[in-house]
Amino acid sequence: MAKNKMLIVGALGTVGRSALEHFEAAPDWDVVGLSRRRPDFATDAEWVSADLRNAAECAERLGQIRGISHIAYAAVFEKPNVTKGWAERDHVQINLEMLQNVVNAVEQPGNDLQHISLLQGSKAYGAHLGPYRMPARESDPRYMPPNFYYDQMDWLAERQQGRDWGWTILRPQVVCGLALGSPQNVVSAIGVYATISRELGMPLRFPGGEAKIGEATDARLIARGLEWAAHSPAAHNETFNITNGDVYIWQNLWPRIAALFDMPHAEPNPFSLGRVMPENEHIWDRIVEKYGLMPNSYKTIVPSWQFADYLLGYGGRPNPMHVSTIKIRKAGFHDCVDTEEMFLDLLATLQARNVLPRF
Repeated sequence: MAKNKMLIVGALGTVGRSALEHFEAAPDWDVVGLSRRRPDFATDAEWVSADLRNAAECAERLGQIRGISHIAYAAVFEKPNVTKGWAERDHVQINLEMLQNVVNAVEQPGNDLQHISLLQGSKAYGAHLGPYRMPARESDPRYMPPNFYYDQMDWLAERQQGRDWGWTILRPQVVCGLALGSPQNVVSAIGVYATISRELGMPLRFPGGEAKIGEATDARLIARGLEWAAHSPAAHNETFNITNGDVYIWQNLWPRIAALFDMPHAEPNPFSLGRVMPENEHIWDRIVEKYGLMPNSYKTIVPSWQFADYLLGYGGRPNPMHVSTIKIRKAGFHDCVDTEEMFLDLLATLQARNVLPRF
């Protein structure tokens, strides 16, 4: 029996890296990774290096690959000021064209496209604009554009008409994983902040805002959801919220993070990581040399401290964000993850991989 072949777009990102590891380990899948950069780790996947904004380059590079049956689209273009860029029109156009360039390149003779999974998030419910109706459901009306999720979704639904393949949209909450270089992966930001605090002999202080209940999604859970969506008829041409299945409060987690880094915990000290932490790059360079860590640059590990500010609630944000996962559970996907254990496990894994020091 021929294997399915999964093209993972954005394969070095937070979701893409977890999907790559998941499908590589699955015996009935072949895997193709697509990103601008080549991987700096061992992988058995075929690899395509291409700029998704360049239609000709996508067509030429992907045109050399045959047998693609599924696409997991986990790529996103973000501006340097991540949260500000979300509401800008050119941000929408660039992200739409990236998706179009991939699908146009794959829908060629030699491929038997069966399914496309597309990653979105709670911006579909206006989370970046302000409070929204909670828990958000997939049937909720849209919020004020610009929002590239809407444009991508509309284009994909229109493109699918009359074709044999189906699509699934997954909307996770705060996505957490092991990939470096992602401006929206708060795990590495927390790890670097804790490490620098410890190096300076300081206790770990929570730098964000007031306590609020949040939801998150383990990227490894999303990878399992992608496989489910690829096989399940109930998932085709549907949109699903997907989360770990529980809730968390940052302030409750902070003492456990301090214990993992073998450092004391102290009362919160709200301040902007985006304003202060870029000035501490020299301390990180010292830490890398002192502990013999992987030679990742400061900006590679934490491309955006502004997103950490946003997520930790500095300045009064984020607003409470809760989504309903009833629809995906009724459709047959029941997996779940303990969120506090997820954060600790991901930080410990970064330590084990010599990205962060172990104490």
